[in-house]
Amino acid sequence: MFNTQVTEFLQSLNADYTRQRYKAALKEFAVWYHTSYGVPPDATRLTDQEARDWRAYLLTVRQLGASSVNLRLAALRSLARHFRLSLRVQGVQRVLPPVEPLTGRELGRLISAVAGQRWLDKRNVAIISLLARAGLRVGEVVTVRIDDLTLSERKGQVVVRHGKGLKERIVPLNRQVRQDVRAYLEVRPSVVETTLFISRTGQPLANRDVQRLVADAARRAGLSRQVTPHTLRHTFATRALRQGKIDLATLSHLLGHSNLTTTARYLHPDQARVAEMIEEL
Repeated sequence: MFNTQVTEFLQSLNADYTRQRYKAALKEFAVWYHTSYGVPPDATRLTDQEARDWRAYLLTVRQLGASSVNLRLAALRSLARHFRLSLRVQGVQRVLPPVEPLTGRELGRLISAVAGQRWLDKRNVAIISLLARAGLRVGEVVTVRIDDLTLSERKGQVVVRHGKGLKERIVPLNRQVRQDVRAYLEVRPSVVETTLFISRTGQPLANRDVQRLVADAARRAGLSRQVTPHTLRHTFATRALRQGKIDLATLSHLLGHSNLTTTARYLHPDQARVAEMIEEL
């Protein structure tokens, strides 16, 4: 019965990635439940205590990290909600290490490390530009299609159609991003594939391709710390707030955040400015 219930639930999900992760999580839950209670679970009769017991098992016996536990709890909550149940089980609070944004000089070195005359070089510059100067997620960059772009001399934008939670939003592109993307489009090979960024073989890029690109660029640029696509998105958000030209609510919309608390993580205290303000008191 439970397998049938899970199959019905998974078919209601839109995102393949979420479907696969939830399928694996619920398979684990079914095994644990049968071992713990001696009977297979019934998605229509799950209880809060059973969910809490599983949470305790994941933390103490499996010793999983917060994100892994929360993923499994999210899958179970979603399954229960599909069958009109509400499970009250608290997630595990994650302690996120601070992400230091790149300085302007570091970003310049990173882009210089990939710049060149080949079409692949111009592709790589455009990718980094969208991450660091428009704040897109890596998964959004690799799914942008050519017709999602609107570019002109004075303004431009990209429609993000595959944001987190399948939310759609419009992100303006500044002059430098428009120049970088346009330079790539001028030399992009003519292929059937309409995804903006393609590989040597004309296929869409995967997240891991961009992750490797950024890591390799950081190494060639001589940056001593780890740099990821998220570092570049973080750089965009932090610089936007520090310049004081954009408020937190607007930035939250541009980044595709569901709440301001998530965006507020980018509020790094500028120690030099703090000292100046204290002197002015």
